[in-house]
Amino acid sequence: MCEDISPPMSAPFVFDSESLAFSAAAELFGNAVQEFVGQKDSCVVVVAGGRSTSEVLRITFDRHIGWEKVHFVMADERCVPQVHPDRNDGLLKRIIESANLQNAPTLHSIDAELSTSEGLSNFQSLLGKIGSPDIALVGIADDGHLASLFPNSKSLNASQNAVFVDDSPDRKSTRLNSSHTDISRMPSSA
Repeated sequence: MCEDISPPMSAPFVFDSESLAFSAAAELFGNAVQEFVGQKDSCVVVVAGGRSTSEVLRITFDRHIGWEKVHFVMADERCVPQVHPDRNDGLLKRIIESANLQNAPTLHSIDAELSTSEGLSNFQSLLGKIGSPDIALVGIADDGHLASLFPNSKSLNASQNAVFVDDSPDRKSTRLNSSHTDISRMPSSA
């Protein structure tokens, strides 16, 4: 007989509104960033695109944190030109600019506009250079995908840090993505 050795799950938080959930997530995220900046004098955050992460960042950027010591690395990006409106890094750039931070964080984009092999190689190199990220800020969409990792996707089984995703349900876009392996090894997720 096999004994279950997985840790017990904590009870989920249930909020009366989406805005309360975003505020609570922003509080947890801001506290984690501040703790890493205080301990290490830096913080590396892998951040996924999407509405929930955007809302959390908008709220968190109101806090007085040493944002200049924070590095954001995109967790996922569509393989479209840099100026395309669907790019996740473009959304994050606009959020940072609208926050009017005295000292802005550094944003590391994915070269998803390059050929698949070159973009993937550059992304794997970037993930290697930044070292182990401290925090993953991701949301889970209605269809169950997390940072462009879709349920039943072949990319979920990737062992490297970065993966090419060409089997999203919409089939309209291909993406470069942090792998499930990379995201799940981070010490703190919000």
